Amino acid sequence: MILNWPFFATTPARLEMYADTQKTAGIKILTPLMEFRTANRPDKFNIGLLLTTGNYIKQLPFELKVGNLSASGSLSRLNSPELSNGTSPFSNGLISTTPLSISLPGTSSFSKPESSFCQIKFKDLIKKPLSVTMNLWVSPENASPVFSTMISNKFFSNQLSLNTQFTAGNFFYDDNSTSSWFLESPFYEAGSHFCSMFQFSSDYKSKKSKAGLYSGLMAVLYETPFGPYTAAYRADVKVTIKRTEFSTSAFLNQYEDVLTSSGKKHEPCCQFKAGVITSKPLLLKSTELAFLKFGLNGYTRFNLMKAEHPVRINTGLQLNTSLTSISFSVSETMLLTAQSAELAPDKLKNQSALIQINNSWYLKKLTPSLLLSIEKQFSDSMEQANTLDLDTTQGRTKYKLQLNIASNTKHKVSGSSAVTLSSKDGQITEKKFSAAITGTLNFKHLKVQAKASASFDF
Repeated sequence: MILNWPFFATTPARLEMYADTQKTAGIKILTPLMEFRTANRPDKFNIGLLLTTGNYIKQLPFELKVGNLSASGSLSRLNSPELSNGTSPFSNGLISTTPLSISLPGTSSFSKPESSFCQIKFKDLIKKPLSVTMNLWVSPENASPVFSTMISNKFFSNQLSLNTQFTAGNFFYDDNSTSSWFLESPFYEAGSHFCSMFQFSSDYKSKKSKAGLYSGLMAVLYETPFGPYTAAYRADVKVTIKRTEFSTSAFLNQYEDVLTSSGKKHEPCCQFKAGVITSKPLLLKSTELAFLKFGLNGYTRFNLMKAEHPVRINTGLQLNTSLTSISFSVSETMLLTAQSAELAPDKLKNQSALIQINNSWYLKKLTPSLLLSIEKQFSDSMEQANTLDLDTTQGRTKYKLQLNIASNTKHKVSGSSAVTLSSKDGQITEKKFSAAITGTLNFKHLKVQAKASASFDF
């Protein structure tokens, strides 16, 4: 349950209270100068406080956050710099230039230690639209404070945006000891290492020709447990011509001992991703305009020290009108294999296939949507493993049908239900049903929200 009450009618302050059936209770207080959050469950507790001058000092805003904070932004890319290999044909997977970002805890996050964060921005201090952001995060999760800075500027009547950012810090890592007598990599003890990232991007959007060009470069530097530094590189390019965009991305890591800021090991590889997204207007009736969108992208990872190389291809169609949106997409994941890492691939195996159909309706008082997905995991022992034939009962299959309904009225009700079936070699192994409902009552000085959910096997 959430209670939302502006306890001072003459000031923009707000009080929110939260409770649910998982024995979670929380409170949030918001004012122009600060935001306070706290939540607790049995044996769990979090707290967060934000002090900000952004509502009063526009050109030199300052933020201070303390509590059980969560990090994202540039640190997420420093933790995992590789390309995205998602299944959506309508997403290009490009990354933008952003600095370190820190958020206050929510009502479901209780695992973060207490830390502190400060940010200062220099905005429009001169005639040019120049912006400088400086961040500092101090957390016991890291061996030293994490520093981040970003500089942004615009040129040619704001048609060209240039952004650059730098993030660096010392991070802990665990040893690679194992109970096995054989180690794939040399042994090293737990310790800390220096990690940094430099990122630059330019984004040009022509106001006359409706064309654009985006390019981004990223370089990450990691200190290894053995002393030397390793580096990885990424590049993103997107060309937009009216309603069509072409995108391509590349990633290169040629070192064996790459250990990221999250302690994750990265094997030597080069990755590539390319795609196209285009939309075409259609006149269904004399006054109704619809848009037909087509998306296609492909991803591959060439492992420099292994004989297996994954490949994924996504494609789909989407029709959007003022009344409905319907999409159909197919994702195929394959594996290129070779006799050894030194030889060129000579076989293509199916790993999985995913088919999704999604339909949403935009009615006056309701917005229902229906999702149907079928995912096939192929068995290595299949006779058809070297072909693209999907007509077989071997392997694992997962079927999912999900219905979502949300009201568009003042007092809102939204619900979802899903049926999931799993099978192996043609035999049903799992049947599951899940449902959730949320009701919200909105009054002038009060907001009440209740949630309930359930799931069971049948």
